[in-house]
Amino acid sequence: MLAIALACWASSAQTADEPSRSVLKYQNHRLSVRLLAVPLEEVMADLGQASGADVFGTVRQPREVSAEFDDVPLVEALQRLLGGNFILEYGRGDRLRAIKLLGGPLAPIKMAVTSMAVAPTPVDVAPPTSGVPQPRDPGGAVGMLDGHPAVPVSGRLAQALGTDAATFRQLFDAASHNEDAAARAEAMRAFMRTLDAEPEFREQLLQALNTLDDFTLTQLLYGLAGSHAQEIAAEIAAHAHGSELRSRARGILLRLDGARDAANEAGKRLAG
Repeated sequence: MLAIALACWASSAQTADEPSRSVLKYQNHRLSVRLLAVPLEEVMADLGQASGADVFGTVRQPREVSAEFDDVPLVEALQRLLGGNFILEYGRGDRLRAIKLLGGPLAPIKMAVTSMAVAPTPVDVAPPTSGVPQPRDPGGAVGMLDGHPAVPVSGRLAQALGTDAATFRQLFDAASHNEDAAARAEAMRAFMRTLDAEPEFREQLLQALNTLDDFTLTQLLYGLAGSHAQEIAAEIAAHAHGSELRSRARGILLRLDGARDAANEAGKRLAG
């Protein structure tokens, strides 16, 4: 009996001394994580708990993630974890109010009970009160891209996509994330050509985008396109048919340019 008791005590002590399997900390719109084979949906549920934000939708590619980084801006951190396809919404006082995952229906993600250590919610990102409006639907624009029939593609783009017919969403994803700059440019040109050839669809898409303010629209584009969001906005601003679509693209471009300039200035101050 004494030997059994000592063995149990030793096992218990060893477990207590081991570091937590995974850690997630959110503070001041920045994220730190130590993740080891944690389901991505659990990570997002725990982020909602830590930040006080509502998390809607489902991840596009459910999988286990392993990652480690410290004090990374939330947009960049989510880009690393999700690879795009999300929107952040903020309420009064610049508090994070909602995280929308665009991989599926925008139903709330239930909080998961996991072994992840979640830091307490800081004061500056307290959960929104009942008086704060609920998150808005992103106009259905992404769903319209998903639902559009495939269009013929050829040449380098067909080789990059591995198909001779691509949906609007596939074209947009290729323009956003393909490693080959020439393939990205060709995908964007094909996207714009198809949009110009279907004025009725273009008008419906524009109506959906017009339900969003410039801030939300910028977040939507950055969530979908990540580091190539400026490249896409510039292409639309320069070549889209219709002054309204070009105007919205220029507004996004100005916001993205402003964010880049602010980051560069902050970097210079830190370096100095």
